Amino acid sequence: MRDLPGQGPWSRLLVSAIVGDESSAVAERGRVLAREGAVHRLEVKAGTITGVVEDCAVTISAARVPPRIWAAMKRYARGKPQLEESVEGRAQSVHLEHLMNVDWDEPLVPPARALVRACTCEVERCAHLAGLAYVIADELDQDPTLLLRFRGCDEEDEAPVDEPEPAPIEAFDGDPWAAGPLPPARELRPLPAGAVLKRFGPSGVRVGDADLAGVLQRAYASFAASARR
Repeated sequence: MRDLPGQGPWSRLLVSAIVGDESSAVAERGRVLAREGAVHRLEVKAGTITGVVEDCAVTISAARVPPRIWAAMKRYARGKPQLEESVEGRAQSVHLEHLMNVDWDEPLVPPARALVRACTCEVERCAHLAGLAYVIADELDQDPTLLLRFRGCDEEDEAPVDEPEPAPIEAFDGDPWAAGPLPPARELRPLPAGAVLKRFGPSGVRVGDADLAGVLQRAYASFAASARR
């Protein structure tokens, strides 16, 4: 395992979320386990990271990023080289993490409160969890797609969204001008303020020194903040 100071931003955030106080004795013991090769059978799937540390089975779980949000993020990244690199897993990006956290309220790196940690030694925040955290962070430095896979953003792991089948059309022999029954309403999920603006990107219309989309984004954020008061 490489030295910890070389970790990228996603790796550092993930270690911090899993381990907590990296100056603690538990964290130091985890670093020793990682360096000594005590972590085996590392596996990353959508929503889970698993491994065996010494004789203990360790699991770290988190809910997946909703496909709707990740699809919108990918659309927004088009034409923006740095963001395109990060959504494709070719680089770790502070910018992408900031956008996901602030604009979509869905951090790419899950915070500590969103993680479920389990170890068969049944010790909360044990050195085995820390050891797995440091190893997955090192792997993530070499292959950023692992975080996308863990968060369910990997296209190969992304499950299709089930769409309800349309109701069958019944034969109608009544008044053709009479209104029929309305279809059942689909569940609506609120979007972050300015979500549509983010999808379409800059408008090309200047308002002073700023693009119109940026001005509207600030206005929408202000309206949303006022509505929550």
